Amino acid sequence: MWNKGETKIPAKAQTELIRRRQAGATWTGLSEWLKSVFGIEIHRTNIQRWYDKEVYLGEDEAIIDPELDPTHHIKMGKKAETYKAEAKYFKKLYETTIKDQAKQEIFEESIIKLAPAFDKAKKVKVRKPSGKIKGSSAQSMIAPLTDTHVGDRVESDQMAGLNHYNIDIFNRRLYGWANQVLTLAELRRNSVEIDELVVPMLGDMISGDIHEELARTNVDNCMGQMIRGANLIAQALIFLAPHFNKVRVACVVGNHGRMTRKPPMKDKHQDWDYMLYQWISAFCKNQTNIEFHIPKTFSTTIEVANRQILLTHGDFINGAGSGTAITKGVLNMRNVLQFRRGLEDEIRNLEVKDLEEAGMSTYFDSVLMGHFHRIDEIDIGTGNIHICGCMKGGDEFAMQRVQAINKPRQLVLYYHPKYGEIGKEIIYLNRYDATESQFNDILPEVWSQNLV
Repeated sequence: MWNKGETKIPAKAQTELIRRRQAGATWTGLSEWLKSVFGIEIHRTNIQRWYDKEVYLGEDEAIIDPELDPTHHIKMGKKAETYKAEAKYFKKLYETTIKDQAKQEIFEESIIKLAPAFDKAKKVKVRKPSGKIKGSSAQSMIAPLTDTHVGDRVESDQMAGLNHYNIDIFNRRLYGWANQVLTLAELRRNSVEIDELVVPMLGDMISGDIHEELARTNVDNCMGQMIRGANLIAQALIFLAPHFNKVRVACVVGNHGRMTRKPPMKDKHQDWDYMLYQWISAFCKNQTNIEFHIPKTFSTTIEVANRQILLTHGDFINGAGSGTAITKGVLNMRNVLQFRRGLEDEIRNLEVKDLEEAGMSTYFDSVLMGHFHRIDEIDIGTGNIHICGCMKGGDEFAMQRVQAINKPRQLVLYYHPKYGEIGKEIIYLNRYDATESQFNDILPEVWSQNLV
């Protein structure tokens, strides 16, 4: 469209203007030619605007023969080079991604297949319940291990004597935890059989270096935290395994083990917690009654006594850990998983073994989480949300910023195949801080030599 006050170019002049422009004439020259031949004064910018509208339908496509316009060739050449460069870049990016993914998978497989393992512990003969009720069913015992924060240093003199923590204290509390789990299992076995132990590991297993002060004050670096934690936790699992027919270990990552400053949404499993879990499974591979589930999803579901339980660290929840915020976050997650029900047919058509390959069911009854460093319980109708405690206990951040502190505790639950959750115990861990018996934390220069 022409602006008000503009003079329209005569039809007789249009073809000649186009020819002259494509032959190299300037916009000023075209304006002067129009004035001399047709006696019409049209500003050069208006001629250029008309030319762009009339000659090109799009950004680069001419309505007349583009072969005569050298600028068209230049533009198309530049665009072609741009497309080539982009294609080359994305091809390289794709190849790099595939290689990185392959390297990671090979690395994980190598840990499992080639890493040395502890010797298999001999099965312990478990006594039968003396007061067992006729027809009663065997129960499952769930003993979450969460927020161990291996490598963190909490100084007693900075905590008004309320807590202290380091790897040695972690070792003592871990040993106490394992012994207490066995003690509780034996007490329960006075009346019922307990064949299965489930150990959900709910993240923040190492202190990490996501905060500058942690990187400065940690007892060891992230790799040291990871391998020392894996070494000790593997010993705890092998200590427990002979007393149960089966031990199932299901793992999700937390936020302290991440390898980025900001919490990632993609590749969340690229985390020191994930590596710790893989090493634990490698160390325990000779203990054939221990089964591991280490998904790449930030949350997963497991089945215990015919109930679906969501395992998650809890860092996806906003709201500073209030009961309302936790309930809202969990119910939103339930809605997300329900969405999968309508996609089951499509999912079955994908090249995956089954719906559970992603590590998530379409539904859950109860929830186990860590992150909030306390023991808490919230009823959600079909079951409970359990916040499962923290092995580290209170620290300087909790005292100064949150003005709250909790004892180092871990939760134990009992599940019945008909009634679901039927019991709960709390293990208080600081009572073991002065114990002498503990697992071996001495790692030689070659880690495998620790296992022979």
